[in-house]
Amino acid sequence: MARKAHILDSFFNPRSIALFGSMQENWFFGAGVIIGDLLKWNYKGQIYPVHPTAQTVYGIRVYRDLNDVETVPELAVIVTSFKHVPGILRQCGARGVKAAVIVSDGFGEAGPEGKIRQEELIRIAKSCKIRIMGPNTVGIFNSESWFTTVPYDRGYKYNKQGKLSIITQTGMYSPQAMAWNEYEAGISKVIDLGNMCDIDETDCLEYLADDESTDVISLYMEHSRRPETFLDVLKKASLKKPVLCLKPGGSPGAAAAMASHTGSMAGNANLYEAFLKQGGALPVTEYEDLRDCATPFLRYPLPRGNRLGVLTFSGAIGIQCIDAAEAGGLTLGVLSPKSRQQLASISDTLGNHPVDVGPASATAGIQIFDMYKKCFNILRGDENIDCIYLNAYISHGLKPAYYEELLGHIGSCREKPIVSWCYGPSKQLVIEFGELAERFGIPFYLTTGKAIRSLSYMARYARWKAMVSAPARH
Repeated sequence: MARKAHILDSFFNPRSIALFGSMQENWFFGAGVIIGDLLKWNYKGQIYPVHPTAQTVYGIRVYRDLNDVETVPELAVIVTSFKHVPGILRQCGARGVKAAVIVSDGFGEAGPEGKIRQEELIRIAKSCKIRIMGPNTVGIFNSESWFTTVPYDRGYKYNKQGKLSIITQTGMYSPQAMAWNEYEAGISKVIDLGNMCDIDETDCLEYLADDESTDVISLYMEHSRRPETFLDVLKKASLKKPVLCLKPGGSPGAAAAMASHTGSMAGNANLYEAFLKQGGALPVTEYEDLRDCATPFLRYPLPRGNRLGVLTFSGAIGIQCIDAAEAGGLTLGVLSPKSRQQLASISDTLGNHPVDVGPASATAGIQIFDMYKKCFNILRGDENIDCIYLNAYISHGLKPAYYEELLGHIGSCREKPIVSWCYGPSKQLVIEFGELAERFGIPFYLTTGKAIRSLSYMARYARWKAMVSAPARH
């Protein structure tokens, strides 16, 4: 069944776009940057640059006025001084444009005078029946349709298509601020709502819940204008796919800072916390979590339970895993008698859990990798283990490349979620190991804590979904 038309289609995949602002080529900011990216991505729609003096941009005709454009653009992107925005918005309304991304700042986030200017935009938009994203936003980055309104030169090529979409009230997750080309799992959409005077997180959450190119939704939310509607939409979205949420502003100082960021009101932190929990969202704590903690969801099915298997090169790391697991709602799995017997048959030093191959490494030599593989297979096959943490040691003598066959084997496991971390005397070698693990589809983290926490989000979501989906008992 074909998906119903949605107002946000005009923002994510417009058939034509009018752009207002600087048409300078090969610059770091402006409407010209957007046009350059659209051309590189072979955008299929019509591009209508509008500027009072420019003649061409990247070989495309620049129109002096919107009225000179032959057809009505589906989307307008305004990258000008705030002084010009009301007039441009009126032009768009008179011409019949129904959607606009307003990049310009100087509105609700800019104090009392800015709030007055923003109220004027809202009045114009309502009278002209134009939907607005922003102001004070970079708008849309959509790898599904290769469309963007981001006016910053990101400095790298992007050609991946992933299944993670992010809704955010900051440009810090947009491609000019985050190296999405280095994120192996890939991104689908990034939506920066800016001051959120019209289109809000609830609209976008509803849209992405039904978006077939989105499997995981991450949300950076400073506030909601419609908390009750947001909760209703969040519940429905969470039943379809996991929603990770970073909600800052719990402290008085952070709440005050948010007001000057997007002109937002913090609201009651405890109320938001309750809303997120009730709606099935997974509250995360750090900026990068909206990306990093989404990765296992993108690569594995949900775990059947919360029982963790640990395969490590260090006994101390194994102990830290237990602490991190219990803090996140996981428990160390109790290995079956068969698994314990199989482990003990590999080495006298094995048989316990966490499975620590470190003591056997001194005598195992090159056979350590075979030992790793056998131990992993035991955890993989044990019915008492729902997810697995892998730890390795690297050095100039035990290079990441030596692990390639092992990681290839572990990466072939798709039935249980797996995360990894390694340590050693070289930061560069740690990074190389991580890149190798990611290449085989194994999520890699820079700390054990975050690796375990990512698994705990999966178990927590699986538990919530099962509870909400279970038939009511009478």
